[in-house]
Amino acid sequence: MKRAIWAVFLCAVLASGVTVRAQDIPVSFADIVRSDKIDTLLYRQSLARAESPVAGYRVLIFSQGGNNSKDAAFEEKERFEEAFPESKVYVSFEEPYFKVKAGNFIDRMQADFFLREIKILYPYAFIVKDVLDVKDYLGLDGGEETGVATSVEAGADAEAGN
Repeated sequence: MKRAIWAVFLCAVLASGVTVRAQDIPVSFADIVRSDKIDTLLYRQSLARAESPVAGYRVLIFSQGGNNSKDAAFEEKERFEEAFPESKVYVSFEEPYFKVKAGNFIDRMQADFFLREIKILYPYAFIVKDVLDVKDYLGLDGGEETGVATSVEAGADAEAGN
């Protein structure tokens, strides 16, 4: 009996220390006031994340080495862009091959759906792991042409005499 009285007394003491009035609870998230500094910090954090690359997946649709492989890769890129204009396409040079990869996918299931969509035109295409540029993935590239890897651009500049 003494334990029950002490338990009730202890519960009453603990409950009296915590009081919440209904007026203190916001009705919705619209009622919460947030400082502009928080918005600035969130924006800076998103920009910092956009600078770092992310592991993801792309679909390899073309890979060739040897003479004229660069021209063939860019022709294949144009052909793919005509067939799938909503997809990003990338040409890269991984010695000794020029490769054409399509898409920006964070998880493999998205890449698999895309692969099934293009499998009719590209029966030998397959999914590869790749490093994604977050700005490109989120569409923050500002309208710049980002579909060509740096090594390929450097090779084109050297051929043009720049």
